[in-house]
Amino acid sequence: MEKRKHVFWELMLIIGSVFVFRSLWILMDRIDLFNSGKSLIIFFFVGVVLTGIGFYKIVHSDKGWGKRH
Repeated sequence: MEKRKHVFWELMLIIGSVFVFRSLWILMDRIDLFNSGKSLIIFFFVGVVLTGIGFYKIVHSDKGWGKRH
């Protein structure tokens, strides 16, 4: 794929992700479960664990970003 198209689709992915993130944020503000202190701590640690797993999988994949093929 030529670079201009690749950059265009990456930009579309970023813009789309912002809309999804914003929508989920507003939805979670309206649900009482997500506004209590205890649940915020639980969801924070769940997010940290999921982020750590995702980061680990990306870095240690067979076709990682830093590896040359």
